[in-house]
Amino acid sequence: MIKFKNITIILTLILCFSFVVNDEAHAQYLENDPTPAQRVFWGGNIGLMFGTNTYISINPTVGYRLTNRLSAGIGGTYNWTKSVYYDYSGQSYGANIFASFTIIKRLGDAIPINDAGGLLLYGELSYLNISNYYVIQLPNQPAWVYTPLAGIAYQSPIGQRSYLVFMVLYNFSESYYSPYSNPVIKASFQF
Repeated sequence: MIKFKNITIILTLILCFSFVVNDEAHAQYLENDPTPAQRVFWGGNIGLMFGTNTYISINPTVGYRLTNRLSAGIGGTYNWTKSVYYDYSGQSYGANIFASFTIIKRLGDAIPINDAGGLLLYGELSYLNISNYYVIQLPNQPAWVYTPLAGIAYQSPIGQRSYLVFMVLYNFSESYYSPYSNPVIKASFQF
């Protein structure tokens, strides 16, 4: 319960920060005919949990803003977990492709709130090696698993060209082998 409480406090602080960001920080550079180099973005996320169960996740991404509403890119994934309780450790790794489409560039323009963030549709296809991720290795267990994810995202500006992105996604191939259970909630940075 303490871990959940700490996570709740941290997420609340991040959300509060994202809602009080100055409107001038919202990047409008895509409206001003940017160069191809200015359309490139990078980022990702890092997940950490320590205690009886330890979990470390590193997910770098690089993408390209094809238009002022459509972005696409690739990323990598590495997950490591260790459980003292089960005397187990395992890992998974792989790659993904993703795309996002901005349906509302600025929520403050669509509804009467002071918010510079945008609403996006987001899709991702992950290809993960799970051969050393599960405790029990079943004889017919696949070594590589496709995981299609899709959902909605909130993109909050935190600088001239940087964003904090919160995603709520649905795993369309949720199974015993998939490392993601529904709903999949992610937070990442883009620079």
